[in-house]
Amino acid sequence: MPLANLTFLSTQRTFAKKIFNSVGWRFRLCKSNKQLRSPNHLKHSIMRNELIEIASSQWEKLRDLYANKRIYSCSYNLLQTLIDCVKQNENFEVSIYALNGEWETDGTFIAKFYNQFYCNALSDDFQRLLEALNCLDNTQEYWVSGFQERCTLTVKQHFLSCGLLEEEFRPEGTFWYHLPINEALAFKVEPPSHLKLQRLQECHVDQVNSVWPHRGPGSADFVKLLIQYNDSVGVFEEGNNLIAWCLILPLGSLGLLQVIDSRKRQGLGQLVVRYMSKLQATKGLEVTAPVVFANVASRSMFEKLGFKIVDKVYWTRKPAKKS
Repeated sequence: MPLANLTFLSTQRTFAKKIFNSVGWRFRLCKSNKQLRSPNHLKHSIMRNELIEIASSQWEKLRDLYANKRIYSCSYNLLQTLIDCVKQNENFEVSIYALNGEWETDGTFIAKFYNQFYCNALSDDFQRLLEALNCLDNTQEYWVSGFQERCTLTVKQHFLSCGLLEEEFRPEGTFWYHLPINEALAFKVEPPSHLKLQRLQECHVDQVNSVWPHRGPGSADFVKLLIQYNDSVGVFEEGNNLIAWCLILPLGSLGLLQVIDSRKRQGLGQLVVRYMSKLQATKGLEVTAPVVFANVASRSMFEKLGFKIVDKVYWTRKPAKKS
C-alpha cells in the first residue's frame, strides 16, 4: 500500500504558511457588553465580557472535567499536553483562558499554543464559547485549530460576529481517528534488525520540517517545540540516517508522520504509528489522529491498524478585520 501522503492536515501549502506566518495576536478584553437585569428588576448593570487566564495550578481540574471526552479533539489529551509542557518548563509560552474566569461548571476554555487557538465547551449550548471567542482581538489574523464538528457553527458565528462574510469562513477538515487503549497496548513493535527506533532530537528539526508538506515561515520553530516537549519517534538505519518519524501534536494526537521517498512501501509508516500508539497507551492516553478527508492512503493505513472515525475536526484562519 503506498504511503506517499501520510500527513494529517491540508495538502494546500498556503494553508500552513498562513498558520505559521500569523503574528501580533492580542486579546481584546472587555470586547462585548451584556445587559443584565437586577433581581428586583429596578436596576440594570452592564457586565463586560473578558478572557481571564486560568492559573496553571488549575489546569488538571479543567482537564478532569473532560475525563468522559477523552477520545475527542480539544479535550483531555490537549490539556494534558499543555500540562506536560509547563511541567518541563514553567516559562513555556502557553495560556488557557476562561470567559470572565468562569470554567468550573461548563469547562468552556480557549487555549493558545504557539500561534494557534484551541477551544471547547462541555455544554451543548455554545453561547459562552461564542462570547469567549468574541473576546479575541478581531482586528488580528489568527487560527482556530482542531475544533470538533459540534463547534463548527459556533466558530462560524464568531467569524460573522467579527464582521466577516460567510464565504470567508473556510474550515479545513479532517477525519478524527481513534484507537482504544487496549488495542494499542497489544501492538507488537519489532523493527528489522538493521533499523533502530529512538526519540527525535533538536538536530532533526530541519530534516523533519524540510519534507513536511505544510512547512512555511515559522514552521521549523513549531516542529522544534514539538520535538523538545512532546514524545516522538524516528526510524534510523545504518549511519544514523533518519528515514521515518512520527510526532505528537499539541492536541495530544499523532501527527507529522512521514517516510522518506526512498523507503516508502516498506511498512515504516505502520511501524512508527504502532510505536507511538503503544507509547500513548502506556501513559493512559487515548490514541487519536486527524487525517485529511481526501488522504485515502493514510486513511486506509489507520483503518488497517484498527483505528475508527469518531468525529470530524477542523482548522480555519480568521482574516484580520478590514479597516
